[in-house]
Amino acid sequence: MAVLVQILSRYAPYIYALCALGALYLLRVAFHARRERRQAAFSLERETATNRTHSAFRWALLLVFIMGATYFVSTYLTTAVEPIIAEADPTPTPVFLIDTPTPTPEATPTVTETPTITPTPRPRATPRPVETEVLPTPTPAAPAVVAPNCPDARAIILEPGANQQINGPVQVIGTAQTGSFQYYKIEFKPAGAAGDFSFYLRRDNPVLNGPLGTWDPSGLPPGAYQIRLVTVDATGNFGQCTVSVTYGG
Repeated sequence: MAVLVQILSRYAPYIYALCALGALYLLRVAFHARRERRQAAFSLERETATNRTHSAFRWALLLVFIMGATYFVSTYLTTAVEPIIAEADPTPTPVFLIDTPTPTPEATPTVTETPTITPTPRPRATPRPVETEVLPTPTPAAPAVVAPNCPDARAIILEPGANQQINGPVQVIGTAQTGSFQYYKIEFKPAGAAGDFSFYLRRDNPVLNGPLGTWDPSGLPPGAYQIRLVTVDATGNFGQCTVSVTYGG
């Protein structure tokens, strides 16, 4: 128990920092979920956004509890367990050693040997080091940019292309139309990340081979992202298309 209290007291600043970063991330998730709930057209979307908001707040409360418990342990319990640690690790008693007198040996006559003359070897030429040419490491080629694969004619992305490198806001061009058209929306999320896409924008007018909106990744960390276009009709049916891009790097 005393060892655990010592460990928590030593690493308390790191625990505070991790909990604070986690709380900020959860607040960001809750903010996006609330915005999606306000802009959702169907009850299922609103219910999903509400569940995400509640889940984020529950995790945030857990992080606050962990920070409070760490503060209590590092502030109050550390003082309480110091006597226990001192008793468990007593100061060793020094041991004094008494030197035993040793008889002085009698002097032995020393025989001086005649030095032997050793011939000095002639210096040899030192070979010059051979320089080894260092070959540069080849840089891996970036993935080729190809047209997005959009088999559903209700939602087609023409630009940006798949695997395209972007360094700022990019205009999404394509088609979003269907019978009994209701609206279309653009979403995004980090490539390979679990969970739902994050809502970005919504438009209520169909588009044919034209600009659908501008996706601005400013404020996001560099990396691979997926952009998804979803076209919804009045009955709730929808078509979608997803393209992967790389931001920054």
